[in-house]
Amino acid sequence: MPNYTTANWVKSQLALNGAMAKQDTRFRSPEIWKLFLKNTEQFFPNHKELKGRDDKVLEANFFTRTSRGLGTGRSHNHAGSKGDSGVLQPTWVTRNDKFATSIKQADTSVFSFQQELDNELLNVVANFMEGMDSVASTYLVNNRTGVNLASVEGTFNATNDVYEINEASKGVYATQIAKTVMNINKYQNVRLTFVCDPIAFHRFEREAAQGAQNATNYSFQFLGVDFVLDISLTSKAASILPAYATKGFFEVIPQNTIGALTWIPKQNRNGYEDTEGMYSTILNPFDGQQYAVHSYSERFDGTATNGFTQDVKTEVEISLDVALEKAPLSVATETPIYAFALV
Repeated sequence: MPNYTTANWVKSQLALNGAMAKQDTRFRSPEIWKLFLKNTEQFFPNHKELKGRDDKVLEANFFTRTSRGLGTGRSHNHAGSKGDSGVLQPTWVTRNDKFATSIKQADTSVFSFQQELDNELLNVVANFMEGMDSVASTYLVNNRTGVNLASVEGTFNATNDVYEINEASKGVYATQIAKTVMNINKYQNVRLTFVCDPIAFHRFEREAAQGAQNATNYSFQFLGVDFVLDISLTSKAASILPAYATKGFFEVIPQNTIGALTWIPKQNRNGYEDTEGMYSTILNPFDGQQYAVHSYSERFDGTATNGFTQDVKTEVEISLDVALEKAPLSVATETPIYAFALV
């Protein structure tokens, strides 16, 4: 039942404490979302100050590659061409979650008003963490590269934009092959993150544990690699090609090539309150981000929501503007996000 009515003092009751009381509000750690947050300020310094309002457009400039074949000899009248630059315009989406409270909702409850408010906030955190992880996961799949220069011990499927490795003959070396593929695509001497479906994650974790003392040593291929489990990647892989979901699917992202811009309005950052509502912030301890809080109160009949006839309702919205971005490249279909499948 909503509105905490099951906790009303209509019979002898008690409240669960400690870990026993927290199991229904558990949520998965947002590891994919955290991947994007790692490099935000490094990529886009001062973006929170420069973006003055929700609808203000920001642009980030970068140098593009000018590739030329080498000539021969020298001349007195040589003439060259100039390089160029490009512009990245972040795409912002405002994500939000809402809840309501009333001042009389806890009058007959085993829970205090503060406990019920804390529970509302915990659910907001859980909803944001699972929601943003889902958004981040979908972004990676939808922005996988359509350009791959490699053809080593596998084949790039240009229709599905997935590098396919034969599981039966090459599966135990999939990590090594993927690292070589990234090397051929000019991602050398950089740490790589493998975002894996459960099948690939189990396989790589098991093979990484096969050290020098084992009969077969696969551990050599796991230097410079981090593994992250994405449980939603199975269904996403199947949507590309059903066979991709059966033997292992993973994405490889070079360090410092994806980022997330987060922003909230200055009224929330500075704090503002009048008769129409209040603007403030709340720190999310799980991702370290400041979220915008907007609230307003109004009189209402709360009998339908565990309050009382003469009651005051407060509506609360928590929000965050987010722009997920990848390092821009000159070729329209090329990105730093590489998808692999064992087939």
